[in-house]
Amino acid sequence: MASMSFSLPKAALDQLKGFITLCKSKPEVLHNEELSFFSEYLLSMGASLPPKPEQTQKEPQKQEPKTAAKEEESEADMEVESEESDVELDMEGVIGDPNPDEPHEMGDPDKKEMTDQEMESFDEKRSEAMQAFSEGEWDKAVGLFTEAIKLNPNSAAMFAKRGTCFLKLSPPAPKACVRDCSRAIELNPDNASAYKFRGRANRLLGKFTEAAKDLSTACKIDFDEKADEWLKEVQPNAKKLAEHQRRKERKATDKEAKDRQE
Repeated sequence: MASMSFSLPKAALDQLKGFITLCKSKPEVLHNEELSFFSEYLLSMGASLPPKPEQTQKEPQKQEPKTAAKEEESEADMEVESEESDVELDMEGVIGDPNPDEPHEMGDPDKKEMTDQEMESFDEKRSEAMQAFSEGEWDKAVGLFTEAIKLNPNSAAMFAKRGTCFLKLSPPAPKACVRDCSRAIELNPDNASAYKFRGRANRLLGKFTEAAKDLSTACKIDFDEKADEWLKEVQPNAKKLAEHQRRKERKATDKEAKDRQE
């Protein structure tokens, strides 16, 4: 298989990863005529394409001014998509989430108090969960933290710990981690651990802006060397995206001013 070995420049790989990210977020882009060669290749490999957007199916032949306006809008949309794909991001370490995006047990949010028996059972489940956590038995810990959450759905610590476990699973479940840590932050906005691991989960999902914000907040609440290390990891991409957003906003502002003058 040595003859099949080849490598691409890092810049080319980053551009390719950016294009794939665009396709995932806006699959309709595959129906652009400029990408017909790629669509034909996908079809030849047995892939199926997403349905065409309704707008592309309707091609009014009358009312020429409106048609021209639609063409201008289409060109503008393509230009924005092109700009997004031109942002060269380092996608190394982005794994997405292969797990089904299904809600998991979050307890009864309306429950305010526990009975004496529930408090005793909660303490027991929390102790067992922490033991499994310390021993690295992540699947078991998830189950035990879930039992504890059912008994006490207002414990930010339990949600933050279970969220951490979701990242330790094989494969990791970053979306589930984000849900748990977000709930922990709702219950306790000063929970540094929840920000830390939600930031890490967002980084694994390729959401660099959100990751940088969360990790920065975690370090402000309670400085942590690992959180700071992860923050430095995502800052280059986050800065590129911030600059890209500023350019896009300036361009939109300039276009609005030009349209008003016309």
